[in-house]
Amino acid sequence: MSFNYNHCTLMGRLTRDPEFRQVTENFCKLNFILAIARKFRREKTETDFIPVSILGNNAAIGKHLLFKGTPVLIWGTVQVRNYEKDNERKWITEVIAENFQLLDKIKRKKEGEMDLHFDEIEKMEVVNK
Repeated sequence: MSFNYNHCTLMGRLTRDPEFRQVTENFCKLNFILAIARKFRREKTETDFIPVSILGNNAAIGKHLLFKGTPVLIWGTVQVRNYEKDNERKWITEVIAENFQLLDKIKRKKEGEMDLHFDEIEKMEVVNK
């Protein structure tokens, strides 16, 4: 008997501020790269850079909470897709995050940018679909 199970849990830091896109009136997407250090041999470490997408309400919440350097725990699924460009097949592998958790206190953003308070964050409803 065989079955498919696609689940991924990652912990790392954002390499830059996420890119937010409002796809439709009711659907948004948040893209970023997660840097994950891993041990290589005994003393050496290497860093992997994993593309991550957050969809829907979690993307709208992440837009206000995630920025460059934020340590975060992500869980979701791995998605591999392809497309053709100039008669050449291109492959994209990314993690589609179902949810995320901040691993550090929320820091204030630069002056003039939107800043959330803890009571506002608690009011936000996270919906997983």
